[in-house]
Amino acid sequence: MDLDSAPEAAPDAVGQSEVEPRLLRALVAVAGEGHFGRAAQRLGLAQPALSRRIQQLERVLGVSLFDRTSQGATLTGAGRAVLPEAKRALAQNRRVLNAARAYGAQGSRTVVVAAPLPSPPGGLLAEAIRRLRTEQPGVRVTVTDIKDEEQSAALAAGSVDVALTWGGANRPDVTSRPLVEERWVAALPAGHPAVSAGELSLEALAGESLLFPVQERRHCWSRLTAVAEAAYVSLAPIPTAPGAVADLVADGLGVSVVPASFRLSQLPGLAFVPLPGPGLSGRMSLLWRRDESAPAVLALLAACRAAAGELAERRPDIWTAAGPTPSISGQQRRADDLDPVAGRDPGELLR
Repeated sequence: MDLDSAPEAAPDAVGQSEVEPRLLRALVAVAGEGHFGRAAQRLGLAQPALSRRIQQLERVLGVSLFDRTSQGATLTGAGRAVLPEAKRALAQNRRVLNAARAYGAQGSRTVVVAAPLPSPPGGLLAEAIRRLRTEQPGVRVTVTDIKDEEQSAALAAGSVDVALTWGGANRPDVTSRPLVEERWVAALPAGHPAVSAGELSLEALAGESLLFPVQERRHCWSRLTAVAEAAYVSLAPIPTAPGAVADLVADGLGVSVVPASFRLSQLPGLAFVPLPGPGLSGRMSLLWRRDESAPAVLALLAACRAAAGELAERRPDIWTAAGPTPSISGQQRRADDLDPVAGRDPGELLR
């Protein structure tokens, strides 16, 4: 029989032999959380969308994977049998992507970075990219801005390669390393009375129209409000997109709290004054996939670490070096133990 003339398999048969990685990720997430709502949050999905993925996977496999209760979801016998294979399949998929990235190191290389935007000239992002381009001009860096809580999921999904974040890793397949602590300052219209006073207290800040990207910088807002509440101050923000804050403040429509590196921007119509008191700072951390092996990505990680160290030495009025933090698994291990680029030169990683 001529194999080329053999009839195609029925669509159902084909579907049953192919399982999309997104469906397997849904299985692993629900199994890990034991709850559809928490799993949906972990994946950055709406709960109905996650439920549809599980139902689709159950149809493809022809088995029920979860027993659903009012308290959550538990794996069925079939689910317990499938789960280890799903994890292995996702790991293999990750290895395929890493192999492609490693091969790409022979020619044009692109690294996608998620970072808080806008980013000031001379800040950590700019200095890291400048350092990488000096060492490896063939590496292209694409920059995007996503919400703090969505960065780990984006890394795991492969839509970004590296993240600079005010938050941290919130899943076990993503590694976090603190880079620098950066003081926060008040951004004011140039004619604001606090400019001549030289500072703006939290009490005075509470009386202003406070423009802040609450949704996009949820981690920073949580820390700012915690410090304010400890001082018995209540802040009421006006949620504002990050890219609109500077223009609105310059037009006299409010004030904001921003990283001290924004002073490097020298934006017209804006002035920056200190916010007195302890705890008014943010920690910038570096996130990457735990199993990352692409040379271009590792080179950017090394460039970020080197840039952070240089900035902390050059401008201690803005940045100070941040110490390591425990991994999210709770094990007391230094970030260096998980860091594939510790102590290595960016150029070495691409040779």
